[in-house]
Amino acid sequence: MSWLKWLGSWQKPGASRPTQRRLLIDVSTIAQHDAGTGIQRVVRALWQRLIEADISDVDLVPVAATARRGYAVAHFDPGTQVFSLPARSAPLVWAGAGDLFLGLDLAAHRLIRHRRQIARWCRAGASINLIVYDLLPLQRPDWFPDSTARNFRGWIKLLMRYADRAICISGQVARDLNDMLQAAPAPVRERIEVHVMPLSGAIEHSSPTTGIDAKGTAALDRLQGQDMVLAVGTIEPRKGHDSLIAAMEHLWRTDPTAPYLVVVGRPGWRTEALQAHMRALAQREPRFLWLDNASDELLTALYMRASLVAVPSRGEGYGLPVAEALRQGRKVLARDLHVFRELERPGLYFFQDETPAALADRLVELLKAPDPDPYAGAGWDDSARALLRALKLVDERPVSRSS
Repeated sequence: MSWLKWLGSWQKPGASRPTQRRLLIDVSTIAQHDAGTGIQRVVRALWQRLIEADISDVDLVPVAATARRGYAVAHFDPGTQVFSLPARSAPLVWAGAGDLFLGLDLAAHRLIRHRRQIARWCRAGASINLIVYDLLPLQRPDWFPDSTARNFRGWIKLLMRYADRAICISGQVARDLNDMLQAAPAPVRERIEVHVMPLSGAIEHSSPTTGIDAKGTAALDRLQGQDMVLAVGTIEPRKGHDSLIAAMEHLWRTDPTAPYLVVVGRPGWRTEALQAHMRALAQREPRFLWLDNASDELLTALYMRASLVAVPSRGEGYGLPVAEALRQGRKVLARDLHVFRELERPGLYFFQDETPAALADRLVELLKAPDPDPYAGAGWDDSARALLRALKLVDERPVSRSS
């Protein structure tokens, strides 16, 4: 039974709960607002793979919570590929034996607000499964708003108390989580299964956002035939934009043929001074562009034009821009982090010294290097297969018909 057919029958007045098992997939954040970030690409891509998967004995049901109301059935429009929040009158979801809850979206604050609902599901025999994108708010709370670090601490407590499985997006995140679990009481440590689910750089198979506005069109026209370094990521402390921009400013002062720098990323937190500097720089330096509202369509076009993709992040759970750039056959210069080493292959280079002169020299060096062959890497099918294996819902058979 498809979730659409199930939803239509279960919402009829007086309808009883279906007897078939359900996979309740949290889409709380993307249903409220799809900001087009990397995590939202993950949610869209995995949802699409899951609804195509051969798990006929399990109903897939999107659920969402708000600040005021617990988890109810969310809406998904297959035509537009858009999620929306449940109606205010929608009944709260009840889950019991055989049902699985999957915390796919990053909605820590909503999950902990409605922990009593989660607790009721647990007591009734439902399985709680959470995607762990990273542990950075615990490891480096200074990189995040106070509320984010506080909510994440609550989310981790909920994971430790109720989760049956933690599904991590990289081996590094799994190692970090296992290290944390070693300090937990034995019943917790022995209950929680830790799995790894690879992600994919296939933007085109993630129900990508479309449309290129006038600013994006002007940027593409301006970049035609120009060398260009591309950086992708929200403007926040851990992303390291400050070090890259300082290196490029050093180059622009010393080399009239230095390339453009294009930053694709929404304004974030604790970087107000950097954002002000970036806005001023865009006014006075013709080789600097900041695109703060780029669709996946525009991002793909920029990847295709980039001479080099720079990933100066100081901390990541995976590093989607690395995988996305390599898939497009672009060279990548990334900070030398353990998590990026997991993605190592021809075309991926590393730096350790972020001083402006040293990083500028490394950029110039790699601009002259040959482009690698496009590397498909893991597909979203691989991600979905690993996820369903972790949930014990599928064997080694292919899970869908597309990449």
